[in-house]
Amino acid sequence: MSLIPGTLVLVNGMGILLRGPAGSGKSDTALALIHAGHRLVADDAVDIQRLDDTLVGSAPAAGAGLLCLRGPGLIDVAACFGDGALARSATVDRVVDLVDEPLPASTEADWRSIRIHGVPCPRMAVVPERPLSALLEVIATGGRTTQPRPEAPACG
Repeated sequence: MSLIPGTLVLVNGMGILLRGPAGSGKSDTALALIHAGHRLVADDAVDIQRLDDTLVGSAPAAGAGLLCLRGPGLIDVAACFGDGALARSATVDRVVDLVDEPLPASTEADWRSIRIHGVPCPRMAVVPERPLSALLEVIATGGRTTQPRPEAPACG
């Protein structure tokens, strides 16, 4: 088991690990997702364990159930949203890195494979100014495509 910086949320049954520099919006995105009915697993740091070919994340004991927001500080998620807003653990199904540089426009999904503890995991980089909670909901519902649709207009 190892501790890595990030926020793990459970969105429509899919564990999404958010990574990025301090202040990039990981916790704010988690708050928006919790408000929309999704669940927090861990914020600020995630204990990652490899079980066979699966990564499972959970909150370190000291941070379990807490969301750290700039301004308000530590928020007790269960007290604010109920016990259903928390999950003890989740598989790490996708990694979303919040990056400072805009990415080129494309009609194709931009998933790359990375390895965490030797386990391949799909990773996408996203600029924090995007509507992150809505994008993560689309990702978790399988609403993404890997090939552009013929009728889709060009991005630009």
